[in-house]
Formats: sequence, C-alpha cells, structure tokens
Amino acid sequence: MKVWKRLGTIAAAMLVVMAAMAGTALAAEPEAPTISVQLNGKMLAFSDAAPEASGERTFVPLRAVMEAMDAQVDYDRATDTVTIRRGGVDLSMVPGENRATVTEEGESRVLEMDVSPYVKNDRTYVPVRFVAESFGCAVGWDQRAKTVIIVDVDALLGDSTFTLMDSFSAYCSKQDRADNMTLSGTMDLEAKDKTGAYLTKPLSAQGSIDGVVGDKGVQLAWKLKLSGLSELLTETASPVEQALMQQMMEALSDLKGDVRLDLEKNVVYWSLPAELTGVSRDVWYSLDFSAYQAELLGALDMTKLTQLEDAGIREVLSAIFQNMPLNDSETSYAALAEIMDIYKALLSDQAFTQKGNTYVAQMRQEDMMDMTVTLTKRGNDIVSADIEMSCDVAEGSTRAVITMTEHAAPDKVTVDMGMSVEDEDMDVTVKLNLTGVPAGKAPVTAPPAGAEIIPVS
Repeated sequence: MKVWKRLGTIAAAMLVVMAAMAGTALAAEPEAPTISVQLNGKMLAFSDAAPEASGERTFVPLRAVMEAMDAQVDYDRATDTVTIRRGGVDLSMVPGENRATVTEEGESRVLEMDVSPYVKNDRTYVPVRFVAESFGCAVGWDQRAKTVIIVDVDALLGDSTFTLMDSFSAYCSKQDRADNMTLSGTMDLEAKDKTGAYLTKPLSAQGSIDGVVGDKGVQLAWKLKLSGLSELLTETASPVEQALMQQMMEALSDLKGDVRLDLEKNVVYWSLPAELTGVSRDVWYSLDFSAYQAELLGALDMTKLTQLEDAGIREVLSAIFQNMPLNDSETSYAALAEIMDIYKALLSDQAFTQKGNTYVAQMRQEDMMDMTVTLTKRGNDIVSADIEMSCDVAEGSTRAVITMTEHAAPDKVTVDMGMSVEDEDMDVTVKLNLTGVPAGKAPVTAPPAGAEIIPVS
C-alpha cells in the first residue's frame, strides 16, 4: 500500500476541481487565420517559417521552438539526422522517417511516430506534440484561437524538492505490502426547515458504506435509512395523498445499493434499490467514463498513477501535469501554474516548517479555502500524514461550509468530512466518516454473473 492510496481522497478532489479550471474555455471568437504556438503562457514569434497543419497534425519549425525551450539542436549532414538535446534527454530523428530514438542516462529506445518530420524551404518541420511530450511537456490545442499550447512541467516544478513526502512514501512501502484496502464508514444527513412550512421537525438520514479499494477498482455497498418523513404529511392532505406518502415513506425507510468501478476498463457500475426503480430483477447500470476522463480528467488516469507508485512525488506530479487538459490559450497556462503552486505549497520540502517531531505546511487560497498538511516523524521515518481542509463559500443568501480531515498511516486511513448548506429557508448538514485498513482481498469490479446491465450515456 503506497502513499497515493492514502492521500488519494484529497488528491482526487483537488484534481477534479483543478482539471475543470484548466479546461475552462471562453466564448468563441472569429477563428485565427494562422497557427500560433504558446510556450509557458507566451506566444512564440516565427520570423521566416511558420507552423502549419499536415495530415491532421500540427508541425512546427524545429529550431525556433526547441531553442525557445532552451534545447540544443544539431544536424548531422552525413546521416541526415536531427538531434535535440535538453535536460539529459537526446531525441534523434530523420526527416521522412517515422521513427525517433530517445536516449536517456545512456539507454536508448526507438519510438514510432504516426507522422514523419519533413524539410520545407530549408527548414525542418517536426510534429509538435510528439517532440514536446518527449521532453516532459504538457501539450494542448486551442481550436478557437488555432494555437498549440505547450507547458514545460519541469519549469513549473522549479527547484522544489519532496524528500519529506518521499520519506513517508518509502515508510508506507516498507511497512505494508497489501495492494488493497477495506473501507467502512457512516453518513448522517439532517435537513431543517426554518420556516416550518414543509417540515415541523428535521428530516434525517443515516447510512453506512462498506467495501474494498484496490489498484484495479472499487467495490462498495451502501445502506441508507430515512426518518422524519412523516412530517411531510399535512393535515390538509387528501386520503389518496396520505396513502401515496405512506407508500413512499415505507419505500425510503431502508434503502441499499452497490457501486463497482473497473479502472482497467474505465467503467462504473451501480445498482439501485427496487423501491426506487420499480424493478425487482437484478439490474445494474453502467457508464463508460473513458471519454469523460480523456476530456476532463486526463490527470486522473488511475491506471497510470498506480504504475508510478514506487516513483518519487516529483515524478508523479510531473506525470499528472503532463496529462492535464489544455484547450484555452488565454487561461490554461495560468490555471495550471496556479494548481502547481498549490501542490508545492502543500507537499514540497520548502513549504514545511519543523515543529518538534512534526513538519507543518499551510496554504490559504483567496480567503475561502485553508489547507494544512502535518507530517509526523519517528526516528528517521515520516510515519503519518494528516490533512485538514476547510472551505467557506457564500453567494447571495446561500452559504456552504465544507471541512475535511484525513489521517494517513501504513496501518489505517481515516477521513472525516462535513458539509453544511444554509439559506433563508433551509439548513442541510452532511457528515461522512470513513476508515480504511490494508486487506488481502481484491475488489470485485463487475456486476454479478447473470445480472442485466443497462448502459447509460
């Protein structure tokens, strides 16, 4: 069990919100007549050769772009080979051929390209996405502005180091070899009607969650019991209305269902109570989220993330940010840089202040969100990580307050979350408590054999 399984709750929540920020696009304007290239938020100038589209791929003049990225470009006339050197990585290719050789730390590998570089007007043109991604950059396309967006992820990380978080990851790996985790928890919900027009007493619900989380997916079973529904009955209700309400109260008094997530196939399955669907047979619903993941949550490709479990935090962050969606040349770079600043403010060595046997990092964003990460040291090891988050948002007469604490250690993970939404009429409060411990069993990621599966688009 590695550190990413323990901190996954916070990381996933942050990335979902932030990937949406990075993918935000403005209203469409008239299309630009030529293709532009943006590097780290700044537009590149091309003096004697311009980017162009060929075979549904964008090609750029090699030297102009690579030198802007502080790369060295060499040309061997004897072999007609172009070599790009940057940050300990050599990328070699021959115009007209669709193979490239990448050499790093003395080891070489040959990669196939779906298009080939070419020479035009004594300038070498290369497929910009392939080349930029070979050097660890994130690459996107702004269709509205006809602009290639390149972000140097290593530059965003800067000089940040992550030895403290790497120490915690190494301690977790040393202490725990289990690949899966059992989850159990409770949920409580309460709704109060301040006006008394609909509820004279609070409406409440109590639920439980049990299951298994692993590298290949998730298996969860939930139960929910509602109480206080009788308060919905009014003295003026007709006998028919009272009978229907009574049936609804009986149906909703004790609900249960299942959720299963297959991370290898990118499909989520769920079953609903027969009281809600009116179907007594074993029916499951499914949603293929591959398209959604590719469009919005590329950074949350959990299959790729779990393959990097033994990597350092910097390497994992780099891999995540290389897959973040970039589709707006006016906002994407700034959003990505802001996200990276948040991660550095919470996880980098430079963010922590030592207090006795603990290291504490604090971050406040726009006067509405506070986060604190506390690492505890025992001997030479970082043995646990605690995360606290609070968010207070008000809009008009409505105010939402969210709090979350997470304790991560090799033997146990606990998450406590609370949310309250209040306006002039209603006050709704939700509390969620989860506990996870290492387990030997793997989650069942598909519905039972023989179940009817109904796809949902």
